[in-house]
Amino acid sequence: MNAEFALARVEGTRLLRNPLVWLAVIPSALWVNSAKAALDRREAENIIHLFTGYAVLLPGFATLIVTILAVLRSRLANADELLNTLPVTRAQRSVAHGWSTAANALYGAVIIAAAYLYLRPSSRPGLYPEAAPPVFEAPRPNIAQMLQGPLALAAVAAGVIALVRWIPTWLVAVPLFFSLAVQGLFFGTYNGVPTSWVTWLWPLSNGIVQDGWIDSGCGTATGTCQLLLTGFDRTTPWWHLGYLLALGVWSVTIAVLRHRRDMLAWTAFAVSLVATIGFALIQAAVYTRPL
Repeated sequence: MNAEFALARVEGTRLLRNPLVWLAVIPSALWVNSAKAALDRREAENIIHLFTGYAVLLPGFATLIVTILAVLRSRLANADELLNTLPVTRAQRSVAHGWSTAANALYGAVIIAAAYLYLRPSSRPGLYPEAAPPVFEAPRPNIAQMLQGPLALAAVAAGVIALVRWIPTWLVAVPLFFSLAVQGLFFGTYNGVPTSWVTWLWPLSNGIVQDGWIDSGCGTATGTCQLLLTGFDRTTPWWHLGYLLALGVWSVTIAVLRHRRDMLAWTAFAVSLVATIGFALIQAAVYTRPL
């Protein structure tokens, strides 16, 4: 295990030192800055989205690209056969990459913490716009919701490691980008679908409980376009953290199974899969439903 931790430290340090990763923070920094003005107007929508993890969505994609290249490094350098002669196996290197996702989580936590220190939102930062009823006081995201973004980065990075181990090409970034777009558009910043148990299967959920849009000529001078908002889920985010952790571990076991299929590997796979399904079922049972 010492070898895995040593490799994980190297890979995590490589990620945190990569200039691309920190340049990718610029769009989020601009968003946080614009949220300052919205906060002064007591509009809470940006605050909710930023602190429930969407502030790390674009920067997180940069970390995933770095993770893909890290897993493919030996293959791109035609060094796989050379590394096979070392005492550290490919399965162990997969475990090391899994541990290194802690750096992804740390990166996300720094972004969320910096945004919080800059904005310092109150416990009731403002109203949620375009909601029905029109006056809906929004609560500040709780600790579980603020941890969601960093843990989601680690879980998705673990999934990327598994994907690249089984499909060793950088082209996996294409469906990954599409998935992030779906996350942001339909299960996040634009509230494209009503709240359901499916909402909590995605890495990020803003906790908004809503039942879709009232669209009566939305976009016209006389039309209405209101969100049927019924509340904010403050309980399910805690279970969602467990779901993300279990999902990340399960993904790493899938990566390990690419090169090692002994009893220990299959046991870890089965236990983490049961934990992931268990947390998913708990989420489905306790999540706050639209009225």
